Amino acid sequence: MRLQENRILPYGQLIGNLYRAARIYKQYVNKQVLIVYGKSKNGMFFSYEFYAGEENFQHLAGIKSPSGAEDFWNKCVGKDGRKLQKEDICPVENLKLTSSKIEVLPQALDLMHSKIYKIGEKDLETMYNKFSMGIGNTRSVMGLDERDKNLPIPVTVMNRSINDFCSDLYNIYFVMIKDIGEEKYSDMLYEATKNILSKMELPSTISIKVLPYADEKLTDSSVG
Repeated sequence: MRLQENRILPYGQLIGNLYRAARIYKQYVNKQVLIVYGKSKNGMFFSYEFYAGEENFQHLAGIKSPSGAEDFWNKCVGKDGRKLQKEDICPVENLKLTSSKIEVLPQALDLMHSKIYKIGEKDLETMYNKFSMGIGNTRSVMGLDERDKNLPIPVTVMNRSINDFCSDLYNIYFVMIKDIGEEKYSDMLYEATKNILSKMELPSTISIKVLPYADEKLTDSSVG
């Protein structure tokens, strides 16, 4: 198992990475997210849904801001001209661990250049697995878990290769978002190929969640 080298980054670099990560996370923050994935573009296809709250952002960075999660997020996105300061970077445990998380945070939150796996399915389970679903690449992993919520939420970021946890990865074919309370997904955040919905034979358990595809072709040939 290959471990990434943990090092303490300068505060300027930590702040820069937090700004970059916030721009990526902002694409789906406070939204319900649908990920459709599989081994092949020909199916079978599976789905996973989670909620990405702004209050989760500081935790993913390994920070517990004295001014609270909301204020920390607002500084990261520059709301009302607010900016991050060195004093805002208060590690939950220690600066070395927080630095290791922030170093890979932009890549870990990027759903467009990642693969996905579910703990318990042909994985390399270890004592460090404290999440049920992982999204990542060769540099980073974002772990998601239910944690007594209506939907799973992002619970951790690790500067580890996804291959350290799983030898049987799935490709992400598209990602859609919607507001909480909306019945179906209509906003496409990412698709592996253009107009992918018109090319896929999705199971009805997935297609009924999506607009405008929901009212078009349905199939029960796959399991979602």
